[in-house]
Amino acid sequence: MSDEFEMQSKAEILNRLKQDLTGTVTDIEGSFTFDTLIANAAEFECAYAEMNLLREAVFIQSSWGTALTDKCAEHGVIRKQATKATVVLTITGQAGAFIPKGSLFETETGMQFYTIDDVSMTSDTVKIRVEAGIAGTIGNVEANTINKIPMSIPNITAVNNEEPAYDGFDEETDDDLRERALLHVRTPGTSGNVMHYKEWALAVEGVGDVEIIPLWNGNGTVKIVIINADKQPASEELIENVENYIEENRPIGATVTVTTPEIVPVNINVKILGESFNEQKIKDNIAEYFGTLSFKTSEVSINRIGKAILDTADDIDYDADSLKINDGTENIPLTIEQIAVLGEVIISHD
Repeated sequence: MSDEFEMQSKAEILNRLKQDLTGTVTDIEGSFTFDTLIANAAEFECAYAEMNLLREAVFIQSSWGTALTDKCAEHGVIRKQATKATVVLTITGQAGAFIPKGSLFETETGMQFYTIDDVSMTSDTVKIRVEAGIAGTIGNVEANTINKIPMSIPNITAVNNEEPAYDGFDEETDDDLRERALLHVRTPGTSGNVMHYKEWALAVEGVGDVEIIPLWNGNGTVKIVIINADKQPASEELIENVENYIEENRPIGATVTVTTPEIVPVNINVKILGESFNEQKIKDNIAEYFGTLSFKTSEVSINRIGKAILDTADDIDYDADSLKINDGTENIPLTIEQIAVLGEVIISHD
């Protein structure tokens, strides 16, 4: 018998069952014996399939879902949960009005936000922080979209969010959790080494990637550069969360600084040959490419931007001489503390 587990099909199992028959019992198709054997073979095939899944579930590399969550937890790597978006609202009303904790505001589409503190208005407008009712990126609504007061609040007349909501992140994906677990197992963090700081920062909900710069300002100093789960610069709140978490775990004596990369806007000009193109798809593809750059490369490639444009459709093409990034044709260099963000995209066509 092989030491390697092998899936067994219904036909293979049926053949073995037939071989185990003794005497003169017939096993031709349609007989009572055949019907009994094939019913058992079908059930055994399902059992083999379940055994194969169990085998995959016990290894980090091939596990998934709850099984992967449990397997990673054995190593102390906990799946990051979804977080609720927050945003500052501008509330309009009468001075002296009281807005109790848990007051409800929402968008035209029904996305709900709740106040997280009691607030008394000292003038006819007040700024107040609210939290999305549902965790995940769904709560990251655009600016000027939270404008409804579904449940009347005495002496409150209007609401608006002048800035977009932020820091709503989905539950950590299987791939991201698996990557963190394998990082922990293969390059374990110990005694406050570089990998230890990286593990601590990556464990915080909302952190998408980390770069550690040891001794950046002399002995005993560590700089931690983080981006969020959307591969964008981290908010002040997320930076503070990472600072607090690392402060609870770091060795005594180290001076830790947590920052996020400086934004480098990349403006693009390009001439598309023909009129059959999807402008939003082009922007999305380029933005997706930018999302792969953080901490992974030292430049924005103009050729990769061209490829992102071509990948939007099978029949699309562009004038290579017309493609400019920040008014030039050279790649744009990036330091470890910079992140490329898509700026203005100007598309012309024949």
